[in-house]
Amino acid sequence: MRGTSPAARSKGRKTGTHGIAFLIEALVILAFLMACMAVFTKLFAAAQLEGLAATHTSQAVIAATNRAEQFSANPTDTSEVVTADGLRTVCEVDQIQHGAGVLYNATIIVYDESAQGAEIYRLETSRYVSGAGDF
Repeated sequence: MRGTSPAARSKGRKTGTHGIAFLIEALVILAFLMACMAVFTKLFAAAQLEGLAATHTSQAVIAATNRAEQFSANPTDTSEVVTADGLRTVCEVDQIQHGAGVLYNATIIVYDESAQGAEIYRLETSRYVSGAGDF
């Protein structure tokens, strides 16, 4: 080390301790960032699953609503079981005779075909038809 004074050489040694402190600080920050990434990854995965469940429920609501509109148009035509997108839609109708017409009550149930036929959504609706089959 020619041309350097002892004071300059001692300063070089002190900067080595600063380098170690910087490395320790960088490792702590890296560990913190990795922990944050792990937490956020779990949160995003849970949000993805909830989103898929919400989409499936929305599809069941749409299927039940479509079947309710069919029932409203023709309450006596309920023999059809509709299966689409892994959902099975069943419409059970009972009728109550009144003096001037018939009250049709429908229970529309949507089942999940992929989950051993678990019920997803249930909708109850009614339609009164006056006279003899006046739709």
